[in-house]
Amino acid sequence: MKKTIFLFAFIYINSLLIAQHTAQDFLSGDEIVWYGLDFSKAKFVGAFDQGAGAAPVTGHELKTKYIPGWNMLIVNESAKYDLKRTFKKTSVVNDLSIVEKTNSKIDDDKIMSYNDYKFDDADKTINSIINGYAVGEKKQGIGVVFIVESFNKGQQQGTVYVTIFDIKTKKVLIKEKIIGKAGGIGMRNYWAKTIFNAMVQVEKTYYKQWKKNNGN
Repeated sequence: MKKTIFLFAFIYINSLLIAQHTAQDFLSGDEIVWYGLDFSKAKFVGAFDQGAGAAPVTGHELKTKYIPGWNMLIVNESAKYDLKRTFKKTSVVNDLSIVEKTNSKIDDDKIMSYNDYKFDDADKTINSIINGYAVGEKKQGIGVVFIVESFNKGQQQGTVYVTIFDIKTKKVLIKEKIIGKAGGIGMRNYWAKTIFNAMVQVEKTYYKQWKKNNGN
């Protein structure tokens, strides 16, 4: 009886180990699942407006208009926001449903601030966010999400954590803090530029570092 229990335990543990994805799997694989831009713990620092005397944007507008708009922009303008090129993949599956639900729970009264902001404990914050994700369309594979820390008007930049994780186990495989400069005309495009610039940095710099750090 003890031998049988031990055998089943051994098989179960081995199956878990086999099922777990690694950073090497991400780097050598062909497909990722794009979760989008997660603003659930982000702050917008400063007065956000579109210039020319326009009234500042409210937290409610950021939550209901701009955050969904930035997420859809990446999907709708995929030739510019080229996730395949950024992450060296042949297939990108879009599954924004999880992040859409997460972003919909943002307290729009607390999302804006006039004080500089960063996560108190980035590792803890990011792990908590990933562990809170429900199961989406893809129940396993490699997920990629940009967890936004802040959009800072005074510094004209956005700070994001590019996060790669195992969808099934929710283990974070790679996490990189990247600062992207803002630019462009109009509120949407001005801040979307921060995401574009972060993607360029992944493509040209960080992906190579990840391969080097993970023996690829």
